[in-house]
Amino acid sequence: MLKKTACVILILMTALLAGCWNNRDITELAIVTGLGVDKAADGNIEFTAQIISAAKSGGSQSSSGSAQGSGSTVTVSAEGATVFDAARNLIPKLSQKAFYSHVQLLAVGEAAAKGGLDKIWDFFERDHEMNRAARLIVVKGGTAKSVLEANADIDQIGAVEIADTMGSTAYGKNVDSVAYDLTELLSQPLAGMVSGVIDPCGAVTLKDMKVEGGAVFKHAKLIGYLDDDQTRGYLFAQSLIKSTILTIANPEEAGDLVSLEVISSNGKLTARLEGGKPILGIEIEAMGNIGEEQGSADLTDENDIEILEKEAQTL
Repeated sequence: MLKKTACVILILMTALLAGCWNNRDITELAIVTGLGVDKAADGNIEFTAQIISAAKSGGSQSSSGSAQGSGSTVTVSAEGATVFDAARNLIPKLSQKAFYSHVQLLAVGEAAAKGGLDKIWDFFERDHEMNRAARLIVVKGGTAKSVLEANADIDQIGAVEIADTMGSTAYGKNVDSVAYDLTELLSQPLAGMVSGVIDPCGAVTLKDMKVEGGAVFKHAKLIGYLDDDQTRGYLFAQSLIKSTILTIANPEEAGDLVSLEVISSNGKLTARLEGGKPILGIEIEAMGNIGEEQGSADLTDENDIEILEKEAQTL
């Protein structure tokens, strides 16, 4: 009798566990690939979502409300007192529920970044669907909305195009920052951070915008920017350089140049006391090869190699 009762209970439990109680069909979701946060003129938060448009991609899904599109996406914006409030105010402008697990880019306008990332980040940290590996970028002198609305030429999805550019390891003059970097910053109030930057340059297409340099944060507030050379120095110090090009004078032929390709590097921060004063330093060890030479001189001589190494150290 006991065995029969146990079998009946197991059968009933199996029936209860069958199926997906919280299943949502993809046609009911608005797949968000990029998010932007700006400070509106009235002090509110402006929240912009870049959404994949199945209608533009050849599907049957469509979006409604006031939206602007580029390639295979549409962008929709709404304002609110907080980021969460603004995100919920998108609902009347969408025919589906916004789905954030596929977000590739989090763009922050300059005004919002200067106001403090701690004022806007809590929503992204709490939302269980948010992609914590999304790349974080600051819009230099502009708004996140303008970047997400820009025409994408290389990739049909603008947020993916920017994220892929940030992740490129061959340039060495742009910072690749992700969302969880910001979480770490906010857990240490006195810590600083350098994030990626995009300069719109007044353009309306992404290919005419520059993804380079770095945005410097102190106490979660934007305090300035690093130019190309400063960004490369920062990356060297942080052992983040995967590859970059150093161009110096040809030691054998005046007026000609040599381009050195850095293929690996390691940075080490040092600190010591001299006369009671702290002295900070950075030691960088790098390896590379000659990628290009203007002229026809043989630069394999030991003296020439030493000159090239010394010149590279001054950059």
